[in-house]
Amino acid sequence: MAKRASPSSFSLDGKYVVAITVFNKEGTAESTATDALNTLPYWPVDRPDAARIVMASTRGQVSSSRGLRQLLSQAVGAPYYQIEALSTAPGDRLLVGVRKYGHSSKAADFSFLLLSIPFSISEQGATLGDAFEVVWKLTPDQLATTLGSNARRPELGLSGIEFDRHNRDRSYAVTSFETDDGIGGYLWVLPFDGRTIGEPQPVKLKNGLALTFIHEPEGVEALDENHVLVVHDDD
Repeated sequence: MAKRASPSSFSLDGKYVVAITVFNKEGTAESTATDALNTLPYWPVDRPDAARIVMASTRGQVSSSRGLRQLLSQAVGAPYYQIEALSTAPGDRLLVGVRKYGHSSKAADFSFLLLSIPFSISEQGATLGDAFEVVWKLTPDQLATTLGSNARRPELGLSGIEFDRHNRDRSYAVTSFETDDGIGGYLWVLPFDGRTIGEPQPVKLKNGLALTFIHEPEGVEALDENHVLVVHDDD
């Protein structure tokens, strides 16, 4: 299976970059190296050398946002999860997308699990809320039903999300799958009415069929009011 890059997003004012790691493993007091996989950093767009960590703590030689795991675990409702999507959003919110979750890495289900938490950045630093809200918690079967009869129906998981800062009335998301028979994915729109993030709807072709990628979408970006960039990573 492909190794996935850490998702990132610009703050809505364009001044900062926010990123997040996968949060799928945690170190121990004796071996802290994998604590680094639990990190929420941010930095000014022109100064990556000035990166800082949200909810920073250090164990051994490793600094991370390990304390964020408690908030994530409460929202996800499972001890194991894999984060693969991140976006800033209006109302000083941060959207975090979970691709799969479950009891362990070997007993986890794919998902379209979208979480939201208050988040803001200023010159004084970043402020994070004290709890995540579940925005959407959809199963692969529910996604497949929405896609329609033409869609391939392997287990889909959320692999990217981005608020459309140009139109400001939607977010775009991508889901992907990896099977022994191949890879692929889909592009989705989540309507936004200024307060509520609507249910994901697949982008369709003129013939009414869902747009289907034959490569593996890993990220999405709204370039302007009429163009969307989808980034694929097949390996």
